[in-house]
Amino acid sequence: MTAYNRRTLLVGIAAAVLVGGVVSYFASTCPDGLEKTQEDLGAAEPVRPPLDVPPVAFQEYNLKWLGEGFWANAAAGIVGSLLVLGLLLGVGRLLRRRRPTEQS
Repeated sequence: MTAYNRRTLLVGIAAAVLVGGVVSYFASTCPDGLEKTQEDLGAAEPVRPPLDVPPVAFQEYNLKWLGEGFWANAAAGIVGSLLVLGLLLGVGRLLRRRRPTEQS
């Protein structure tokens, strides 16, 4: 890994931690666009009872094993952002390998 790639990766990780850990706390206090539209149309409550769904790790922007509040929210944001960063890096690596090599 070159110094440029290492620096770029560190900046990406720092951005993921900052956005996931700090900005996500403020973003999750308001309903998102879909929830707001459902509230405006009076469709926020389901007509049928919901299906039994297994518990999820990031429900309501929190890691349940950390409880509720800033730290649970920040940890969920950081983990989620790092998962997305890792996924994008993996897809990028796969796409780069598939490109035919140039021959001179």
